[in-house]
Amino acid sequence: GFFVNIATTVTRHNLKEIPEMITLCEDLGVDWFMMYNFVPTGRGRFIEENDLSPREREDLLRMLWERMKTSKLNLLSTAPQFARVALEAEGASCSVVPTHFSNTELPGQLRSLADFIGGCGAGRFYIALEPNGDMTPCVFLPKKVGNILEESPERLWAELDDFRRLRDRGSLQGGCGSCDYRFVCGGCRARAYGYFGDFTLPDPGCIRNEDEYAKLTRIQGAPQAV
Repeated sequence: GFFVNIATTVTRHNLKEIPEMITLCEDLGVDWFMMYNFVPTGRGRFIEENDLSPREREDLLRMLWERMKTSKLNLLSTAPQFARVALEAEGASCSVVPTHFSNTELPGQLRSLADFIGGCGAGRFYIALEPNGDMTPCVFLPKKVGNILEESPERLWAELDDFRRLRDRGSLQGGCGSCDYRFVCGGCRARAYGYFGDFTLPDPGCIRNEDEYAKLTRIQGAPQAV
């Protein structure tokens, strides 16, 4: 049969419906449920007030992890913090390290591989291409880094400074740069770019970066993208 994945972007509008959506997916017998992280890009820039707070996102990811233990579904999230939540919850006994493309089982010494496959994949595992050949690190990170019709894609992938910085967790600033989980998580680089205009700055959606979220908060109580 067909492989079926149901995906949704979580905002404050549908946050409370996520547990029921997971149950629906289980009842339908689909293979995956993918929970997309909100990124303030494209039309998302006009609804930033619907982004989850760090606490809301943390509670949601903890719920997702607990449901994953008993669900017949593969439950995934593009929020890189999902790996940190899993490791904090299970400690040394954690053999499954969630990534945005799979919940990878890495028992014993294999868990060290999480440092390489975990976290945001922008410019590390994938790129995005526009119809005119423009290359960006991610579909949610609209920073042109080159054009495959004008330059060699292989050279762009191997030599661009932006890609090198995205692959080097030592280039991360603030809370993401000093976090113990920067290799398995590292924060969403598209969210950092969307809110601050710099993909090396902290992801303000993480519970460990609540101070960054507070800086973005205005009188209305909603973060504002740059």
